[in-house]
Amino acid sequence: MNWIKTSRTVHADGSAETRYEATGTCYAVESRKRPIKHANGIGHWMHTSYWLIRPDGTEKEFWRLKDAQAAAEQEGTR
Repeated sequence: MNWIKTSRTVHADGSAETRYEATGTCYAVESRKRPIKHANGIGHWMHTSYWLIRPDGTEKEFWRLKDAQAAAEQEGTR
């Protein structure tokens, strides 16, 4: 599958969403970066996770973009 970045949204708090779509299929992967507060309540760190979005609208979370894309490719060949 060929993956193309189709959109990117950045918010004031530093969080962001980036959407990748596989050409010729209904599968998409969305990168979601969000701030996580430090345990002491001062400041935050950024965490990114990757969500496989299936044609039926269900989602599954992955820790790496490569893993989410591989899952879409595997499901798409069934």
